[in-house]
Amino acid sequence: MASTSLLHIPPEFISRILQYLSPIDIISCRRTCRTLYSLYNDSNLRYLVQMERSGVSDDLHPGLCYSDRLRILEKREEAWGTLDFRKPVQVCVPFNSTGIYDFTGGAFLLGTRLYTASRRPTIGYSYISLPSLSEDQDQKLQWIGLNLGIQILNVGLSVHEHDLIAALTAKADVCSSSDRHMTLEIRLLSFSTGQPHPLAEQPIIFITTKSLLLGHCNVLIEIVGDFLALLVTFPWAQNEHEDMFFLVRWKKGEAHCLRSSEWGAYAYFSFLSQDTLVIPNLVQNTLEIAKIVIKSDNIPHLVPLCVLNLPPLTRRASIVRLGCRAEPNPTGPGPLAIPAPSNRPFRDKAEDAIILFSVLIEDVQLHSGQFNFPETRPFTFIVHRRALFAHIPAEHRACAPFSSTPDPAFEAVQVPWEAWGVATTRWFEGDPASMRWITTTAGQRAVTMEDNAPTPIIVRDFNPYAVRSARARASASGHSQQRCDWIEDLPNGNRMALKVEDSVLDAGSLFKDDVRSSLPYVEIVTRAEYRYEGVLIDEERILGLKTRQEDEVEISSFDVYILG
Repeated sequence: MASTSLLHIPPEFISRILQYLSPIDIISCRRTCRTLYSLYNDSNLRYLVQMERSGVSDDLHPGLCYSDRLRILEKREEAWGTLDFRKPVQVCVPFNSTGIYDFTGGAFLLGTRLYTASRRPTIGYSYISLPSLSEDQDQKLQWIGLNLGIQILNVGLSVHEHDLIAALTAKADVCSSSDRHMTLEIRLLSFSTGQPHPLAEQPIIFITTKSLLLGHCNVLIEIVGDFLALLVTFPWAQNEHEDMFFLVRWKKGEAHCLRSSEWGAYAYFSFLSQDTLVIPNLVQNTLEIAKIVIKSDNIPHLVPLCVLNLPPLTRRASIVRLGCRAEPNPTGPGPLAIPAPSNRPFRDKAEDAIILFSVLIEDVQLHSGQFNFPETRPFTFIVHRRALFAHIPAEHRACAPFSSTPDPAFEAVQVPWEAWGVATTRWFEGDPASMRWITTTAGQRAVTMEDNAPTPIIVRDFNPYAVRSARARASASGHSQQRCDWIEDLPNGNRMALKVEDSVLDAGSLFKDDVRSSLPYVEIVTRAEYRYEGVLIDEERILGLKTRQEDEVEISSFDVYILG
């Protein structure tokens, strides 16, 4: 029987076969002969390779051919690679906003209160769908508001996956004689309509009753798949309250308290996958990675899998804050609620995204200021979700929320800082913007700017393909030192820097040893300088925030810079 050459197979079959290869292997095949070179250029293979390089996934929505999708994606990457801003769109905030905010899925949300001078709590929210390349730039922007008429402690959004906003509310406990005793409830609303969410069996879910003092409760809500994770902490109440972590199966109306802990141990968490979380522990100076396990009794449990140690502290050092944030969140199985626009058909991949950790450490022996408070130093560090997930024991990485409990003899793996952190993180000192605004990452990019305005906007890209591309450009320009930084002036006046040298933070009085980190990245710094109190980022925008002079928390307006 005569042998058949691969090239005798119909081109569409060859293209389908090559899709199972890695992008590097696809590129290698392209270089073997003219036939495969032409096939690569004329098929969806180029788009698949570019998606991998860009760290995005296709939402599989109809409307655009692959060549158009490729053009849009390449245009986006070029704009982010040079910070080539379009003319900003100015947006005013014509209401009294509060400290509650979120920025995801192209929507910017702010909590609302009744009066500017009022210190009364948040009672509602307003959001605005921001301008996009896929829409008419001259369209009128409109705020949409909803007044719940009840105190809102915080909200969580799942716009892209579920068209869902979840609000934790507090109202007087009618069964208690104390006016401080409050009932906490989760209210599940459709983000687009403000009505009770159609997939929720119970649009209002009881959580717990607590004795609250105004401002003495911090709340974090994250929604992934069928799970709503809720952390309620009391950072100013000393030992009067235990911090509590709840898991809500929001479609079924079930709330379970999975963990209560000593005061001050936890304040933030982030999902690594649809059933795995990383939970910073301030007291132990660690990152705990835990899995949601649902036993045979159908009750969820939080099972620790491994503990990653952070750089050891001295006895005079204490962590005041250890926050974290990653965007986008993972999604559960099933269709998405709101399709991406047909001419914006891709999303940043959650599994490739970076997590930003903001750390505030105080020196308990060094005091200053009018009230003689301990002096503090702010830090941030960046790590990929993948890097944390890789330390989970292999047998527990599979996403199986209905699995059995791990063996009773199983103990969480302890990983010292030197074994995981030096190679996979990048630390920065003195980033006050990340202390005030946490939505400063999108995919593998992070945005920041110095505090002493006017200053440039800085975007850091931790995508390994961006680093590899910058290395190639550096090598082509004659820069041959693989472990040395490299700087290039861009045609638009901005500056690009390849950062591959190790960062070393001086131990000082806080750390036992100097903190070394080496995660490479590419940094773009604008030539222009700006006066903003903070900057936020999503997949195609940067927001420059302006606050009212009398209240640094209340946003008065912001500028929208579109890239792509």
